[in-house]
Amino acid sequence: MSQQGKTLAVIYNHNLPEMTDRLWEELKPYERDDYDLILIDNGSRDDGKSKYTTHETGQNTYFGGALNIALDFFTMSEEYDSLLSLNNDLVLQGNNFVRTLREEMFNVLPGPDPYRNVTDYKIVSPCVLQVENQCKWKYMHCWNSDKIREVKWVDFQAPLMHKDFINHIKQFPDELIYGWGQDVLSGIICEENNWRVGVVDRCPMIHHSAHTYKSGKSDLDLETYCRNAEQGMFGYMQSNGLMEKFMEFRELSAGYTYE
Repeated sequence: MSQQGKTLAVIYNHNLPEMTDRLWEELKPYERDDYDLILIDNGSRDDGKSKYTTHETGQNTYFGGALNIALDFFTMSEEYDSLLSLNNDLVLQGNNFVRTLREEMFNVLPGPDPYRNVTDYKIVSPCVLQVENQCKWKYMHCWNSDKIREVKWVDFQAPLMHKDFINHIKQFPDELIYGWGQDVLSGIICEENNWRVGVVDRCPMIHHSAHTYKSGKSDLDLETYCRNAEQGMFGYMQSNGLMEKFMEFRELSAGYTYE
């Protein structure tokens, strides 16, 4: 039995309209009563905008800024129980993609009250097919489990975030504007609150990592982007006393195996 509710699904685009349009076209036909789909253009050139754009930032706020804008949209409405954040360089099958993630997050387990949600999953993610060997974090690989796999954190390619987590975090730190670090930070927050994080193997996707930068369509080259993102991430973790836990979580995912 699944909780009745609705997800706000958000795609971000920056000068990558072809891939963005394909992702929209894969998901939009299956937009049912359990999710709404919007598309935020994140400061693209005129020829880089998706034809399906629903909202525009006006300037490049990078991944961290666009994610915070999506969080704002979520909190302005009481209609949604979760937010699905989608990189535009994903390849997936839209039929039941969102529904499968929702089933795992909101699945009701037997207990004293059979209608009580006791799973406590606050972030769940699809698994990543290693077509291009672009995801080194083994938490995210597809391990052919028929149930959700509990992990410490998930890479933020397509995380489904529960409203309890969003109400807690509200906004991600400005230091993480380039999009590195939100994932592990979220795992640390979930552990502190006794919330669970999981990966769904029956919901696979392909991620063409950093395709906007690798294709030269950003205002930053890939080397500069990675340097800025790394400096922001490590600087935030260090200044907030989270470096030890941050490194522990990364090492756990790099060496993970599922049995």
